[in-house]
Amino acid sequence: MKKVFQVDGVRSAYDRGMETQERIRGKVGGAAILTLFGALWCIVALVNWHGRPEWSIPAGSAATIALLGLCGVRLMTSRKITRFDDPVEAAEGERTGRLFGIIFGVEGGLIGLSAGLLGSHGLGVWIPVVAAVIVGVHFIPLARLFHVPLYYWTGVLSVLGVFCCLLVPDIGMRLLCVGLMMSAVLWLTVVALLVQTRSMLVVRA
Repeated sequence: MKKVFQVDGVRSAYDRGMETQERIRGKVGGAAILTLFGALWCIVALVNWHGRPEWSIPAGSAATIALLGLCGVRLMTSRKITRFDDPVEAAEGERTGRLFGIIFGVEGGLIGLSAGLLGSHGLGVWIPVVAAVIVGVHFIPLARLFHVPLYYWTGVLSVLGVFCCLLVPDIGMRLLCVGLMMSAVLWLTVVALLVQTRSMLVVRA
């Protein structure tokens, strides 16, 4: 049975499922972080591609700046929503922050451990591939934690994309494929989050 939280006789915004300013800003903040990680995957992949076109890195940088700019605009727009104190949502936010720290720590630990093991066995070329799979899998618990079903798709597409990239026979092109694929998935997630938050703001208006 679903619990109903009340504060001074009024059901909390968290229980009612309302999109508060904090929730919207949280999604936009997540979009900004994903933008930066997408840029990291993109730039690293392009830097290690000796046959890259001259315009590729500037194009990746421009895409990053554009997405960050849209995140900034969305954050400014969210300030129009009236803030109100909600003890229930505040407590849930603290719990979410702790769990996110744990998930992020496990993700980083697994990537570091995998990199160490692969590097010590002369399999360094597989580090980006394994890292991409770990990054993709970590979105699955985040989808439930942050109540963002979109992250399920991010995780699934990332992992499936990695396995598709493994079909590329050339090692260099395979790593390029993994990097650009991860960048594309993360940036598409950012675009979807920005579209979602825009619709939320329209509804609240």
